Amino acid sequence: MIKNVNIVKSKFNRIKQDFFKTDLFENLESNVQQQLNKNILYLDNEIPVLGYFSSVNSFWILTDFRLITNFTKVLLDDIEKIEVPEIFEEGKSNYECDSIQIIKKDNTDFKLNLENSTWYAVLNVLQFVTRK
Repeated sequence: MIKNVNIVKSKFNRIKQDFFKTDLFENLESNVQQQLNKNILYLDNEIPVLGYFSSVNSFWILTDFRLITNFTKVLLDDIEKIEVPEIFEEGKSNYECDSIQIIKKDNTDFKLNLENSTWYAVLNVLQFVTRK
């Protein structure tokens, strides 16, 4: 769980570059926010913090409780670690990398699709909010 959303927002803003589809939820275009909100059932008092939207079939939202994608929902407390196999195992460049691997405590994992070149910012924020 994110205890202070403003710290996460500041952290993201410090590392953010020229991203087109990834931003703080409050900075996403209102039609994108509406599309995302239409596809997500939030928990009581859950706050969307960071979002990525490519299409209704390719999006994710980081809230203060969960990481929600178009195909899965995971509590932040259930994330064990985050890896970037495209960079460190496959040898892709920073600009080609468009996903990171989320490993849950139950040893299941899933690929989080990203906007190209955003992996470092997203990885940094996710590692910060899942640090125990």
